[in-house]
Amino acid sequence: MRTGVTLIDITRAADQLLAEGERPTVDGVRKVLGTGSPATVNNLLKEYYQALPTRLNLPAAIATAAAELYQKIRETAQAEVAEQQESFARDLENDRQKLASDRGAFESDRASLQLQLAALTSDKQGLLEQLSVQNTKILGLEKSLNEQTARAATAESRAQSATEERERAATKHSAEVTHLREQAEGNERHLLARIEDQKVQNKRISSERERESAAAQTRIAALEVAASEANKALAATRSDLATVQRDLAHERGVRAEAELAVSNAQERLVKDQQLWTVERERLKGEIAFEQSAIKQLRQDRDDAIREAARQEGKAAVLSGQLEDLRSELAALRAKSEPAGKPVDGKLA
Repeated sequence: MRTGVTLIDITRAADQLLAEGERPTVDGVRKVLGTGSPATVNNLLKEYYQALPTRLNLPAAIATAAAELYQKIRETAQAEVAEQQESFARDLENDRQKLASDRGAFESDRASLQLQLAALTSDKQGLLEQLSVQNTKILGLEKSLNEQTARAATAESRAQSATEERERAATKHSAEVTHLREQAEGNERHLLARIEDQKVQNKRISSERERESAAAQTRIAALEVAASEANKALAATRSDLATVQRDLAHERGVRAEAELAVSNAQERLVKDQQLWTVERERLKGEIAFEQSAIKQLRQDRDDAIREAARQEGKAAVLSGQLEDLRSELAALRAKSEPAGKPVDGKLA
């Protein structure tokens, strides 16, 4: 068990310094011993000088000169200790100011990240609303295509009935009418196939949007967890700083222990600053990734809008083709009715 520096240790170290031709001082004795606080060494060195005339059997005049020399040495040592304490206090104040500045920078970075997170959330909501609008448009297109299909089926039914009623009078045109009906059925099957393809494509686009939205939500949740972890690290750092400050206030009189406490506090501060820097760079990288993902979502949204416009154009073309078929059917029906035959119970 360590008992601390004793007068015997001080005497041995001071005698060694005298033998080497050096003046025993507080710093010199502590350097030889490798331990001992300045206050303890100074008090024991005072006792050493007081006992020195007796140990050496010096005359009174020499003892007085030795006492005066000791007084000068003691004043010099005290001045050195005071100067070192002032330097220590200045270094401690500089460290506190630097820590306060770093804390302010961290708070500013955290506020900026929170603003960016809010912007990402707003952009995500806008994209979801736009996706809902696109789905509504797609449903409208499907409804319009279904109505056109129903009208085409009705027109085909009417044409078939008219053909059967006039089949006896227009036998020579039956083959042509049959060909026209088969052509209409082929067009209808083609239109239905195109509609089914559009439905599958719309479902695929909707599924991709849902997966991308879920991925964006997951990345936003990860950012929120990272921000929470950064807040916890800051709270732990503040707690450590408060502990160090209490230790410094309690151990101010003992320079060696205070230096050790400050050294530990500075090491923790450097580590915390490194952690803050790494965390800040990681969050910046995640934000850049989120921004890239949002940009891709916007590009996909624009592609979907263009694809919907293209499908609307195709639907318009198909509608025009259907109208052409109706016109041809009406013309064929007019040709199949002989002149002078009763039309709706009247003579032509």
